[in-house]
Amino acid sequence: RKAIGATPKRVIGSILLESVFITTVSGFIGMLIGIGVLKWIGDRLKDDYFITSPYISTGVAIFATVILIFFGALAGYIPARRAARIKPIVALRNE
Repeated sequence: RKAIGATPKRVIGSILLESVFITTVSGFIGMLIGIGVLKWIGDRLKDDYFITSPYISTGVAIFATVILIFFGALAGYIPARRAARIKPIVALRNE
């Protein structure tokens, strides 16, 4: 993108959008799988263990997902900033 004239702000924005999208989708799917596993395990722990009904509140699940999205955006920002600083001729030469 840099080689075809994208501004540094556009490069950073596109990389951040991609990292936030991937983190959001993965976080949501992971949250649903985690809730499903807790429900599945909860039914099997009736008398054998001291944890009889494992659960997670909705607020905690949403907060954990928001934190995950924040750190996904932060992890995407670092390489995005580096990509925005590359000169177009260097980007063309590396490909």
